[in-house]
Amino acid sequence: MIKINLLRPEKKEVAAGGGTTVSFAEEAKPSRVSVPAVVTAVAVTVLGIGLMYFLQSGRLSSEKKLLEERMLRKAELERVLKELAEIEKTKIELDNKIKIISDLKLKQKDAVLMMDKMSRSLPEWVWLTSLTFRGGTVNISGKALSNNLIADLINNLQNSNLFTNVQLKSTVRKKEAGIDIFEFRIDCSYVRQPESKKVV
Repeated sequence: MIKINLLRPEKKEVAAGGGTTVSFAEEAKPSRVSVPAVVTAVAVTVLGIGLMYFLQSGRLSSEKKLLEERMLRKAELERVLKELAEIEKTKIELDNKIKIISDLKLKQKDAVLMMDKMSRSLPEWVWLTSLTFRGGTVNISGKALSNNLIADLINNLQNSNLFTNVQLKSTVRKKEAGIDIFEFRIDCSYVRQPESKKVV
């Protein structure tokens, strides 16, 4: 027969063969953690965290410094780009002014040549009342004593090297002070001369 004592769990009694009770004690000691090991683990953890913080802090500081340098560089480049834009704008304005001046000089030269050739092409008893010059087109208005004189003017203009496509647009016969006067309008194109070529 086997007897078990439930009141003392740390000991068990076993009855062997002839009714003799045998008891033995189990080692029910709680496991104890070593204090130095805990302290060492905590120290290593704190040291690791501190090292990581130090490394991350250094890296963050380096990144901030790099960001500041990049921002300064960006501001400097923006300033340079702004200056270049201003210079380009000034250059365009100067080029436009130079072009206007050159065009004016060229037109002035063209006007002198055109008026000189026009005066040489006018027959006697033919006079001009208006002359306009726009975009290479010349519009001439004038008066003459006969249609033949108007025809002579057209021939003279066609034979010149400054006027092409000479066309008589209109002619009207009127009386002024008892004299027959023919009012006319002629359109033609002006041929711009090269710089080196001189018109005689």
